[in-house]
Amino acid sequence: MKESLIELVDVILKRIQEQPERARSESGLRKWLVGQGYKKRDIDAAMKLVGARIVPCNSIHQSQRAPVRALAEIEFHKMTSEARDALSRLEYYSLISPQEREAILENVVQFDGRVGLDELDYLLSWIVCGNRDFESQQTIYSVMEGQADSFH
Repeated sequence: MKESLIELVDVILKRIQEQPERARSESGLRKWLVGQGYKKRDIDAAMKLVGARIVPCNSIHQSQRAPVRALAEIEFHKMTSEARDALSRLEYYSLISPQEREAILENVVQFDGRVGLDELDYLLSWIVCGNRDFESQQTIYSVMEGQADSFH
């Protein structure tokens, strides 16, 4: 994934966190980003990644994220700590939906042995990444492997 895209996502998330009243709409964020000198193509790619974090004007106060379902005991023990951490990062950054997480966990239980990063990589490519563009896929893999330090 391009460093510039990671930087742009970081800028957007920082703007949303620091000034939520100004980040109420995607169009407002886009205008601000264009004013900051970012290219439309980069903005489009970044918006695909952070779209779930942009809050419509009428639901600013109702935007609390639903609590994450705790792993069942079998799911917890079937996954290595690295795989659990990677899955948590992907969900925390809204790179996978709760439905995709559930689909992954359903398949985790069916594996014969423990599920590590390689097996999680396989499940992501099979369940999630088939519906994503290349940059989204690269972002998912970078975050999964803990390489996107600036992605927060």
